[in-house]
Amino acid sequence: FMHPITYGHYPETMQRLVADRLPNFTDEQTRLLQGSADIVGVNHYTTYYAKNHENLTHMSYANDWQVQLVYERNGIPIGKQGYSKWLYVVPWGFYKAVMHVKDKYRNPLMIIGENGIDQSGSDTLPHALYDKFRIDYFDQYLHELKRATDDGARVTGYFAWSLLDNFEWRMGFTSKFGIVYVDRKTFTRYPKDSTRWFRKVIKNEE
Repeated sequence: FMHPITYGHYPETMQRLVADRLPNFTDEQTRLLQGSADIVGVNHYTTYYAKNHENLTHMSYANDWQVQLVYERNGIPIGKQGYSKWLYVVPWGFYKAVMHVKDKYRNPLMIIGENGIDQSGSDTLPHALYDKFRIDYFDQYLHELKRATDDGARVTGYFAWSLLDNFEWRMGFTSKFGIVYVDRKTFTRYPKDSTRWFRKVIKNEE
């Protein structure tokens, strides 16, 4: 979707792979699309490797990519795994993702809408508050974001996912991304160590 918003048409590879199932834009629609984004939101948690994979027996959105996403190469994981099976700690992937948007799509204004790592929903007090692994994650990822902005990426905002432990889509309450713990019985909120770390970072004390 970023390609037509930037250039007014779908990528040539996409046109080739999807063929007549891909809608065409009129000249007027092309003119309206080009440069129509005021700001781009980027959500980033993890990074995968991609390898060639063709499935020509079933047409679908995912199969059109003709790639398979994998977590390891030559038996070596791409990074340390978080609580969720799909989430690996790969700070350099954050830099590459932001720079890809910068270089490929004419350096638009960007906001990082989501970035974070989870812990088990079964963690209880006080253990659940000691989230050094989350501090390490944010510290590494924010350093990579700073590197991207130093290299010219126009990132104007950043949101950690998330402020509170909440209902995480299909994971429900079994996964907690918050920097604030929520007691599901009393709804009392308890700041985790990562909350205090963020406070220091924002105040430029660390």
